[in-house]
Amino acid sequence: MLVRSRWAVLSVSMVAQVASVSAMFGVPVVLPQLREAFGVTTAQAGVLAGLPSLGLLLTLLFWGLVIDRAGERWTMALSLVLTAGALGLLWSVSHLWSAAVVLLLVGAVGGPVNAASGRLVLTWFPAGERGLAMGVRQSALPLGVGVSGLVLPGAAEAWGFVGAMTIPAVLALLAVALVLMMPAEPPVDAPVRAPAPDGAGDTERAPASPAGSPYRHGAVWRVHGVSMLLGVPQITLMTYAVIYLVQEQGWGAPAAGAIVAAAQVPGAAGRLLLGVRSDRTGNRMRPVRWLAVASGTCLVLLTALPNAWAWTAVPMVLLCLVLTMWHNGLTFTAVAEIAGTSWAGRALAVQNWLQAISTTLTPVLMAAVITLAGLPAVFAVAAVFSAAAVAVVPVAHGRP
Repeated sequence: MLVRSRWAVLSVSMVAQVASVSAMFGVPVVLPQLREAFGVTTAQAGVLAGLPSLGLLLTLLFWGLVIDRAGERWTMALSLVLTAGALGLLWSVSHLWSAAVVLLLVGAVGGPVNAASGRLVLTWFPAGERGLAMGVRQSALPLGVGVSGLVLPGAAEAWGFVGAMTIPAVLALLAVALVLMMPAEPPVDAPVRAPAPDGAGDTERAPASPAGSPYRHGAVWRVHGVSMLLGVPQITLMTYAVIYLVQEQGWGAPAAGAIVAAAQVPGAAGRLLLGVRSDRTGNRMRPVRWLAVASGTCLVLLTALPNAWAWTAVPMVLLCLVLTMWHNGLTFTAVAEIAGTSWAGRALAVQNWLQAISTTLTPVLMAAVITLAGLPAVFAVAAVFSAAAVAVVPVAHGRP
């Protein structure tokens, strides 16, 4: 039986995305077993753990084209099958270079699930529900990372690195069956927008693409730029919050980790609430500008206030962590709506690709900042990127 409810389709896409995320980003949580399996140093193991992200960068734009040509269902199914197959190859490798090739392959074949699930939101959900739906979909990434953190370390202790990474492979194959239960397109008679408040029964299909490429116009480029700029403070907080609390504020590592974990709940809730708000107002990007202002201000305060009042460090870290998480669902929804159905796969692939570049380069930049000015200075530098985002946000953009 085919899955026909749009919320059921969204749920299936989230299962597929969790499987893909656990395959690509589950490696860092089992680094000790990775070292044992291939006899590498900690530094080499860290390089191996980053190879899926490199594979993602190399192929994601190609996968965006495939999504627009072949559709979400078949692309997601193919990606999940290839991901399971690539993870299965780990059973046959025993040397550093062969392991590197396999992990690079895992990222290369696993990338399209995220972009395809974003395009599903565009084609299945009415304009008045897309913000909420994209916010729900965006929760799949932290969910996948969380599942990996809970399950894979214990499995690696019992079965080793390769045995643990078989779990994402099995999950990917199970997700294939669910993905194939989805229809290729929404049913013809299904409304893409709920009835208007006055009882009118008119419906609205997903936005068609503009004439030609949406990249001939500036709006989609500006949304991409905002996402890259706001990705810098987001990754800065994710990377350095724990070590800041430990090194600068004297916290123990478990307690600092608990502080960061506590921020994930309001972080996820805020994405959903802002999605609902944007559905009601019809403007996806105006809240992003206010988020950029608020996060930039809080980052400056985090740099300065703890020097005078140490007790402000924890609440400011929590506030900055939460605020820097909230923009993702809004920007992804805006990109999909600007691009329209014919270009959404490619546009979301570009969005993911550019964000991956920001994610990769931010730690490199901040390492230089720490060397020159100390750890707290990374928050001040991140605030500069928030300020730049304020100027770039296309606030006039509403729903098509």
